[in-house]
This record gives sequence, structure tokens and C-alpha cells, in this order.
Amino acid sequence: MSALSTAENEATDQVDWSRLGHVYVFANGKGGVGKTTAASNVAGLAAADGLNVLLIDLNGQGNVAEDLGYTGAPVDDDGKALFAALTMEAPLVPAARKIRPQLDVVPGGKFVRRVTAAMSSEMANPQRAGQAVLALARALVPIADQYDVIIIDSPPENPPLVQLALGAARWVVVPMKSDDGSRKGLRELAMDFKGMRTHNPYLSLLGVFIFASGSGATRIRAEVHANVEQDLGGAAHMFTAMVRHSEAVAKDARKHGRLAHELEAQASNNPTFWQIRSGLADASQVVAKSSASVAEDFATLTREIFTRAAQLQAQMTEAGVWP
Repeated sequence: MSALSTAENEATDQVDWSRLGHVYVFANGKGGVGKTTAASNVAGLAAADGLNVLLIDLNGQGNVAEDLGYTGAPVDDDGKALFAALTMEAPLVPAARKIRPQLDVVPGGKFVRRVTAAMSSEMANPQRAGQAVLALARALVPIADQYDVIIIDSPPENPPLVQLALGAARWVVVPMKSDDGSRKGLRELAMDFKGMRTHNPYLSLLGVFIFASGSGATRIRAEVHANVEQDLGGAAHMFTAMVRHSEAVAKDARKHGRLAHELEAQASNNPTFWQIRSGLADASQVVAKSSASVAEDFATLTREIFTRAAQLQAQMTEAGVWP
């Protein structure tokens, strides 16, 4: 056995994989395909359904804070706790607790941008690479039992951080749009996925879904399905759920710091035109009624994600390959 394979095995053996079977990562090699939006909405819906959820923002932009409305709040540590856990093996402590009932968040931000530089030498060292890419996995093991679901929002075009996310996850969920860039990002992720199986032997591709698609774009979606089938070697990885495009909902979500299902509830209480005109209500509080359709899409996607994961876990357990 080579020194490299010995080092890899030792690093893998340090992780109690049986504690990380409920870790999901939203990933794609391309930015702007809905990773953060999907991760935040799925996490919020799971928490609203009564699950204890941890959402990890492994992104230097820290956009989860905008989706959930805690930007600039004291709980927004700009990724400091995450940086310390990954680079100094400090305990991973979610700075943003109870952002929603039963939803804790490990914020991202400017400190996460420093992770790559801090860990680059270890990741480039064949003797240390396995140890380095499993840093997030090791950080999650002590707190994993506190949560029913752990969701990681991964960054685009940052291979070291993507490797950290894949190193900790059991299930990979891939959002993509219908453009060629999304398809290229999927291919890049597939390569990262293949390489990371050396370090995380239980990493599994759960599925791919189409994000921000027009309601009537059935032909385009069929082409995307065919392309994914070609790129991944089978159509079983495609989710039937998709998330419709609504620029108004996307704008309102970041403006108000609310998720799609929360905007739907707010839209039902929109002030009337006459209330606004008479000065009895503020026009800035009006949100798009199309939030109802987007909320429905995310609810359908969330159910399909967790249903498919449960089915695959049952199959793997029966086959004796679930840790």
C-alpha cells in the first residue's frame, strides 16, 4: 500500500460516517443557478415542518443572511466561527441560532474567503490532502446529533471549498438552469464528486433539478433532462420537481429577508391600492402574489428530496452498505 493511500485511509477512518447520514449539500460548479436560494428555502421548509435544521453558509458572499434577513445583525459573524472550525479545529458553534424556530445557521462571509488561502498548502500536499478536505466533516461530527437535517450551501468556482462541502455530505443536490454554463458546471461538479469519493466513500448524488424555469418552457426542460441523462449516464438522477422563474419573488425575498413560503403568507395580507393611496399603508410592504407558485415549487422539491433520500437509505441499509 502506498503512503498516499495510507494517509487517505487514516483520514477517512477519523470520521464517524454513521453520524453524517443526514447532511445535504447544494452544489454546482457554476454560480447563479439557485444554490443559496434553494438551500435556504429547503432548510426553512424543513424547520417549519418541525425538524431541527442546521444550515451552513460555506460561501464568502454570505448570501444566506440576505435570504433569512439577518445581515448585519449581531449573530452575523461573517464566517468567523466557520473559519476557526475549518482551519484551527475549533468547535463549530452556529452563531445564528433560532433564525427561525428550529433553524440554526452557521453564517458565511468575508472570513470564509480566507479558508482557501489558509488551507491551500495542506490541500496541495498528497500526505495531508485527505486530512484537509475532511475538515468540515470532522467539525460536524460532534454536533450532528443535535439536528435532523444539515444543509450546506456551497460556493461556485471555488474548488477547495466545494471539496470541503463534498467531504462532509452524504447527499448532493444539484440545481441548474437551462443554459450551457449550468451544464458545464454540472460536469465540473461530477469530476469533483468522483475525486471526493476517495475521501468520502459514502458521498451520493441524490438528484438534479431545474431552477428558475419558465412555466411554459417544457421543450427546454426536456432538453435539459436529456443532457443530464447523457452527462450522468442515466435519467434517474433528475428530480421531477422544478422551481419556476419569478424575478419579482427573487427581488422581494432579498429585500424583505423572507423565504418563498413566508412571502406567500405576507402576500395574503398585502394592503389594497386604496389603503396605500390614502396613506394608511406602505407600498414598500407589497410583495408579489407569484410567491405562492414559487413556494409550492419549493415545497414539492423539498418533499421529493427527503423522500428520495429515505428510499435510497433504506436500499443501502438492506444491502449492508449504509454506515
